[in-house]
Amino acid sequence: MGRDVQAGRLMTPKTFPDRLRALAALHPERPALTQAGLSVSYSELDHAADYLAQSLAEAGAKADTRVILMADNSAAYLAAAVAIWRTGAVLTTLYASSLPDEVAYALENSGATLVVADSRAAALIRRLEGHPPVQILDDVELFGPSATVQTKPNTPAAEVDPAALALICYTSGSTARPKAVMHSHAGLLDAADAYAAVWHLSASDRTVVCLPMAWAFGLVTTSMATLVSGGEVLILARTKPDLIIDAVSRLRGTFLAGVTTMFVKLAERLEELEVQPNMSSLRLCISGGEPRNEPVFARWTALAGCPVHDVYAASECFPAVTYDPHQDPVPVPGSSGKVAPGAQMRIVDDAGNDVPSGQAGEALWRGPAHFLGYWKDPEQTRKVLTADGWYRTSDLVSVDERGYVFVQGRLSDMIIRGGSNVSPAEVEGVLNAHPSIRSAAIVGLPDEHYGEQVVAAVILQPGTRLDAEDLRKYCATRLAGYKVPGEFIPVDSLPVNPRTEKVDRRALKASLSKEGSLA
Repeated sequence: MGRDVQAGRLMTPKTFPDRLRALAALHPERPALTQAGLSVSYSELDHAADYLAQSLAEAGAKADTRVILMADNSAAYLAAAVAIWRTGAVLTTLYASSLPDEVAYALENSGATLVVADSRAAALIRRLEGHPPVQILDDVELFGPSATVQTKPNTPAAEVDPAALALICYTSGSTARPKAVMHSHAGLLDAADAYAAVWHLSASDRTVVCLPMAWAFGLVTTSMATLVSGGEVLILARTKPDLIIDAVSRLRGTFLAGVTTMFVKLAERLEELEVQPNMSSLRLCISGGEPRNEPVFARWTALAGCPVHDVYAASECFPAVTYDPHQDPVPVPGSSGKVAPGAQMRIVDDAGNDVPSGQAGEALWRGPAHFLGYWKDPEQTRKVLTADGWYRTSDLVSVDERGYVFVQGRLSDMIIRGGSNVSPAEVEGVLNAHPSIRSAAIVGLPDEHYGEQVVAAVILQPGTRLDAEDLRKYCATRLAGYKVPGEFIPVDSLPVNPRTEKVDRRALKASLSKEGSLA
C-alpha cells in the first residue's frame, strides 16, 4: 500500500495528495468519507480534488501562492485541501467561526491571492474591503446525485517538493494575534503516518471527526491519519453530543477524538438518556488539548465501554506524546502517555539544562511534523526554538521511571503565590475528584499580600450546594497549603474557546475579575 506507478517507475508517495492518489487506484470503491447521508469513495474524493485543483489553477493558484480555506467540516473541505496542494499552492486554514477582524488580519498577513469558502464564510469575506477572489465550496456540486465533476484529460498535478511549505495554520489565538504555524508536505504526511501507526488505525476504522479541520487535530491527527490507513472519516460539522453519539451508535464509529470538555458534555448527555445507545463499536477514544479529567473519563468509560487515552502535542510539533492502546489498554491516571515513535523530548530547567529523572521542567520537542517557523515572524520563531532546533513547549511536565509523561500545566498559566508556583491542572485534578464537583477551573487573581490568590470556579453536581469549607478541607488533605483555593465560586458553565472547545482561562479570569467576586 502507498506505492504508485508513474512514468513506468515504482515510487513511494511522499506527499498526502500522492498517497491519496495511490489509495484511490488500489481501492477505488472503498468508502473514504461519510457526511449526513453522503458517502464518498476514495476514487470520488481523488477525482473531486482534481476537479477543484483544475478550477483553482485557472483562478491563479500555483506554487508560492497562498490559498485560504475557510469552511465548516465537510467532504468538500478535505477535497479542497488536497486540491490546493495539487496546484502547488500553500493551504492556509482559518476557523469557520473567525471574526471579521481575524479574517482581515489573516488576509493581509498571508497575502492570499484566492479564498475557498463555504457560503457562510464567503458572505463574511465579501464584506471585507479589498478581499481576494472567492470560490464557493459546495458538497452537492462535488458529490451530490447530480454532481457534474469533470476534469480535462491529461491535466497533471503540479510537481511538489515534499520539503516545500504546505500549510499555514492560524492558531486559535492564545496571544493577541493568532500565530501562523508553517508545516511542510513531508512533515504532515509523516505525522499522519506516525499517528496511524501508534494508534493501529486500519481500513476497518471509522473515525468520528468533529474537531475543526482548520486545526491540525481535526485535519492531520484524525482525518489524514485515518485516510492514509485506508479507513473512513465520519464528518461532523459540530461537536454536538447528539451528533457524536449518533455517529458512534448508528454509524458504528470506532475512533473518537476530542478535548476533555467534549467528553464532559458527552458523559452528561449519556447520563440524561433514558435508553442508553449502543456504543460498543468504539475501540479508541483520544483526548487532547486540555488536562485530563479522570472522574469524567471514568464515567464515560462506564457509559461507553471505551477508556479515554491521551495525546499531548502542539500545532508546532506533532506527534509528541500519546498512548499505544495495544501496549496500554488502560491509560495511566493523570498521564498523557509516552513519547511517540519518531518523536523526541527533553525536560529542562530555567537555564536550559536537562533535569534529573522524575523532576519537573519545561518540555522541549522534536517530532515528525516539526514546524518550519511562524509565517512572517522570525522573532517569535527564534523565541520558541532553541539554538539546536528543539521546540519550546512552555509546558511544565515530568516523566516517571516507566516513561509515562505527566503534564503539570502551562508555564504561562502558573499561579505565583507568595513566590511558589501553583499548577492549575494539579488543583483541578483534585477538585474534579470531589463528589460534589462536576467540573472545575483554576485561575489566579490579584492578592495584595501574596501576589496572587488561587481561585476555583466550580460547576456543581445536580442537587448539591456549595460547601466551601468542606472543599477547602478536602483540598488541604491532598495539596500543599499554598495550593488550596482561597475562594470557591459556583458557576453554571465555564467559558470555552468556540473553535477548540477548550476552557478559556483568560476569559474566565476576566469574568471573575469583572464580576468583583473577590471584592
